[in-house]
Amino acid sequence: MPIGILPLCLYFASIVKNQLSTCVLGSSSAGNATLVWNARTAVLIDCGFGPVTIAKRLQELGLRFQDLDGVFLTHIHGDHVNEPTIRKLVKECIPIYCPPEIEHHLRKKYKTLTSASREKLFAPIEKSDIELDTLCIRAFEVPHNSPGGCFGYSVSSHDGGRTKKVSVSTDMACATNSALDQIANSDIIVIESNYDVEMLEQSHRPAWLKHRIRDDGHLSNDQCAESLLQIIDRSQTLPKCLALAHVSQQCNTNALAHECTGLALDGQGILEITLHETHPDRPSSVMTA
Repeated sequence: MPIGILPLCLYFASIVKNQLSTCVLGSSSAGNATLVWNARTAVLIDCGFGPVTIAKRLQELGLRFQDLDGVFLTHIHGDHVNEPTIRKLVKECIPIYCPPEIEHHLRKKYKTLTSASREKLFAPIEKSDIELDTLCIRAFEVPHNSPGGCFGYSVSSHDGGRTKKVSVSTDMACATNSALDQIANSDIIVIESNYDVEMLEQSHRPAWLKHRIRDDGHLSNDQCAESLLQIIDRSQTLPKCLALAHVSQQCNTNALAHECTGLALDGQGILEITLHETHPDRPSSVMTA
């Protein structure tokens, strides 16, 4: 039975040692959250939905808030950080992490994070990596129009056997060499494919917003596809799964995003990678490395 229709609580229970799984709980300008987990450890990257929504989507995976070992924030925008969810995380004593560059900006915007700091539940990542049981999490900077900057994350599993790696970058104005290098050699990649150029230009959005999206906001379908080819060129092994995230509901469709990336991969003779859709209102299928 395909993973997407397997009862997910049973799927979680069946995970064997050193499998690393990913599910995009939701992704769009209305909210973003991605779960990465193995048999012993689970982390959430961003928490842009309310606590009821996240609890429901975790439950579909056989998990509860209390099963999270940590939450990692990418930047301060409200589609990535939901303050009621932050309050829920603090209540459940779940640690929240971020790169030091955005700590002040997050505490300034989300008052609950100030009290979380006092309770030692919100802390900057002091080193290049942070280890939570069997997972190693590394932040890497990506360009995006957000105070203090924006970051992606790579999550690696070292629970015996070959190291598995998931990289998540849902907001990225352009693909820098340093970001591409960090994402390289990932088994699973979650990357944004935000807008179709023609749909954006023909939309009724004001000129300043179109400019902001194009120049320092998000990757287009074409830019996403090109970035993925560059990542593959830097990698020793092909990724197993790609999830195209943050697909604009007004200026893109999953079909267009997948067609663009699919054609780019096909043009290079790369047929082994599975493409996955993400949605604003429901989880993606489960991807496993």
